[in-house]
Formats: sequence, C-alpha cells, structure tokens
Amino acid sequence: MKTSELIWQDKQHQVLLELIEQIISSNGDASIFRQLYEYAENHFSLEEEYMIKLNFPEAEEHIRAHDKFRSELESMMQEFTSYDELFRKALAEFLSEWLKGHIYGIDKKLEAFILKSPYK
Repeated sequence: MKTSELIWQDKQHQVLLELIEQIISSNGDASIFRQLYEYAENHFSLEEEYMIKLNFPEAEEHIRAHDKFRSELESMMQEFTSYDELFRKALAEFLSEWLKGHIYGIDKKLEAFILKSPYK
C-alpha cells in the first residue's frame, strides 16, 4: 500500500463533513440517516479490511469504536421524531465531536501503522 492510498481516508472523512453541512443547513431531511448509515458502513468496512489485512495490533479497539458509532446512530434513528432545528443541531454536534475524536485519535494510530507497514 502506498502513502498516496491513504488519501481514501481523507476523502471519505470529507463526505462526512459534507453530510454534517447538509444537516446544519437544513437542506437535508430524515433521509440523512440512510446516507450516514451507508457512509459509516462503507468507510468502516474499508478501514476494518485494512486493519485485518495488515494485522493492526489495535484493530479490536478500533472496530469497537466503529461499533459504538453504529450503535449510537441506530439509537438516534430509533428516537427520531422530528427533523427540526434542535434535532439537526444535536445530530451535527454528535457527528462533529465523533469525527474529531476518531480522526485525530484512533485513525491517526492506524495511519501511522499503515505508513510503517512493510506491505505499503
């Protein structure tokens, strides 16, 4: 795997930032949940595939973080009653905080491991 191949991570993170912007701007609707779910499944599946392929030593912790996100998003979907401003703000805040913590925390560890991997 080449360093340039890590760009997929940044591009996929940008998709989530765009979804957050849609939520904040109120241009979206309840279908945003489907988009978020699809984003998460695609992004997480790709990351998890890399972790397993490269024997990333912190893969279990990383996958647990993904599963927690999946669970929290599922809970929000079940509790959803109205796509009003208060809900959009709460959803955008949850996603922004999760994204910052995940990208600058656990994803950086994975990136460093991939860059050091003899398989890159």
